[in-house]
Amino acid sequence: MSTQIEINESLVKYLQSVGYRSDPIIDNLEKETSSLGNVSQMQIAKEQGQFLEIITKISNTKNCLEIGRFTGMSTLFMARGLPPTGKIITVDNSDEFLPLAKKYWDLGGVSSKIQSVIGEGVEVLQSMIDRQYIVDLIFIDADKKNYPNYYELSLNLLNKDGIIIIDNMLWNGDVADMKKNDSQTSTIRDLNSKIQNDLRVEFSLLPLSDGLSFIRKK
Repeated sequence: MSTQIEINESLVKYLQSVGYRSDPIIDNLEKETSSLGNVSQMQIAKEQGQFLEIITKISNTKNCLEIGRFTGMSTLFMARGLPPTGKIITVDNSDEFLPLAKKYWDLGGVSSKIQSVIGEGVEVLQSMIDRQYIVDLIFIDADKKNYPNYYELSLNLLNKDGIIIIDNMLWNGDVADMKKNDSQTSTIRDLNSKIQNDLRVEFSLLPLSDGLSFIRKK
């Protein structure tokens, strides 16, 4: 019987040192995002972005949807994984960091694949459903209170065999501490349980950075 190894600080440092292949555009975007202060914590880990790019490629995804853009690192990784004619719609409720994102999308040569939409995620997704829009892959990394809504709406936007990837599903480990019942922790914990029991999908919860839920619609 295999066992899960303990992911301690030294192992995290090792994973960060060998689990990502350095890229000057990504590294500079991370550096510039870090200069924004505490808000930079919203940035995905580069190892996660690398994973997103690979999944986008091997799944032959042509149309992506992203909920939660921030400074555009995850957008950039997924756009790189798309074919030349592929498209990604990235949704965020603010344009505050959009100029920074566009700067690096331009440097990465992927701007032509990206459509940025400013609006509330739930409203944008519902509008897309109403217009019968269909996508192959959805990445969710936005306000945690709406994670259950994003999950349900996303299932209505996906092709059969489409993929949903959700970030922060381990929530700094707080989901495993039953004494922690704040609204965000409880929401993520409940969503993990819902996905586990949802027969409409197949899934795997991956301990990559802050936890990625990898979901395939049957």
